[in-house]
Amino acid sequence: MSADRPHRFLLWLVALSTAGSGLVNIYSVIGEGLATRTRLLEKIFPLEFQNFSRSLTLLVGFALVVSSINIYKGKRRAFRLVVAVSVLSIVFHLTKGLAYEEALVSLLLLTILLLTRKYFTVRSSAPSFSLAVIRAAAGFIVVFCYGVAGFWLLEEREFGLNFHLADALKRTVLIISLVGDTKLTPQTVYAHWFENSIYLMTFMAITYAGLAFFRPIIYRYRTLPLERFRASGILSQYGRSALDFFKLWPDKSYYFNDEGNCFVAYRVGNNCAMTLSDPIGPDGKVEEMVRDFVAFCSANDWGVAFYQVRPDFLAIYERVGLKHLKIGDEAIVHLTRFDLEGSERKSLRKTVRRFETNGFTMREYQPPIPDAILLQAKSVSDDWLKLPGRRERQFSVGMFDESYVRTTPIYLVADASGKVFAFVNAIKSYRQGEATIDLMRHRADAPNGTVDYLFTKLFLDCKTKGFQQFSLGMAPFDGFRKSEHSSPEERAVNYLMRHLNFIFSYAGLHHFKAKFADSWEPRYLIYQNALALPQVALALAKVSELRWAK
Repeated sequence: MSADRPHRFLLWLVALSTAGSGLVNIYSVIGEGLATRTRLLEKIFPLEFQNFSRSLTLLVGFALVVSSINIYKGKRRAFRLVVAVSVLSIVFHLTKGLAYEEALVSLLLLTILLLTRKYFTVRSSAPSFSLAVIRAAAGFIVVFCYGVAGFWLLEEREFGLNFHLADALKRTVLIISLVGDTKLTPQTVYAHWFENSIYLMTFMAITYAGLAFFRPIIYRYRTLPLERFRASGILSQYGRSALDFFKLWPDKSYYFNDEGNCFVAYRVGNNCAMTLSDPIGPDGKVEEMVRDFVAFCSANDWGVAFYQVRPDFLAIYERVGLKHLKIGDEAIVHLTRFDLEGSERKSLRKTVRRFETNGFTMREYQPPIPDAILLQAKSVSDDWLKLPGRRERQFSVGMFDESYVRTTPIYLVADASGKVFAFVNAIKSYRQGEATIDLMRHRADAPNGTVDYLFTKLFLDCKTKGFQQFSLGMAPFDGFRKSEHSSPEERAVNYLMRHLNFIFSYAGLHHFKAKFADSWEPRYLIYQNALALPQVALALAKVSELRWAK
């Protein structure tokens, strides 16, 4: 991102110039000292035109200050608006009071804008006039009620007047309409503060309404079957993990490079493009893919984050100017070393012996899953969803959908009567020699140790089929290994999340996976800056809760 720093500095400079020009416009109307020039203009323009010009100059000032935020973002629409407004500002300054100095400021801003026009590439959604009207109405109602109540309740000594309700209504309307009231003279510090607070709240209402014209591009989910077919072909050649399975799910959109041999799978929530894990493609194309995707998101005024990335490409993300935050560790079971011998496996041996003595068995069903088995699995899933804190999610995990579960191998635990107490469904891992699962669900009344029995038998079965390892997925916020370097931000977030265990139950998930895992691989969240973390968190929550189209 080093090459991007001059770009950001120039936008910052133009944004400050825009805001400064707006404040000059506002002050030139509110300030004093224009009487001599105004008398000269009276010979050329009628008084009504001068007052109209002053009002428009004030509106131009507000428009420039509001637009400065989006000038910094590099918005095309803001650039066009500020160019037009700067031209109007020059005209209005000369016709409201021959304000040559203020007109020169606007001319300087116009020159700066034209010289930096190539940096304004960020798009916006279609202007929402209805949203702007709703925001303006809501804002002005709040300001109006505040002003009327304030004037009505003020003591006479504040302005030297005893305000009746009609007076309060009139004074408030004059202020929020930016016309002002020359007869209103504050007598105390509090009166000055109160009058200025109405102006400030009016300005905030105008800003809130004006931002409706610069909304980020609205994400329209639209993925063609051909795009998913292309992504599947690239995955089959360059896939790296079990998580890659979910990149082909219907909730994902795809961004491909120009050669068509590298892509990212993403979803947009809260105006942030959330990418599932790393880009998929040749290693030599990953950095170019990251840069292009970040530029694509910037052009749409979206934030960007990469969720559950592996440590392989951290240096690439750092070179692009992104930051990383460790969010957990993937639990790995090395099946070549897994058995029930030795003192370490004593507890698992006892669990297996107890269940098999009581007539329990693990059964495997290959797709297509029979209706009767699918019906029992759904019954287990429905019961599991009734447990506190359990609900369907997606994006990085699957959800119970009959058309999906029917197409995957199922391993279930049943008693001697055939009643199913727990099940898992196996999915494809794109890491060679690795097995993994997606859904893991059990009944609320399942005997203690049911899940341990299921996984123990599953590992032994996968081992006999030739798999070398098994991924148990990520244990979130699992802390740091002795050899790991962590930033203050990482330690702060991990500390917070681990101490919110009563909400998220991270410790229980880690404890279960630690029964079996004999190695851990760190997983990271890639983000733009610390200020973006709240937006990223809300985006992840949103994309995880969405239902994919059937």
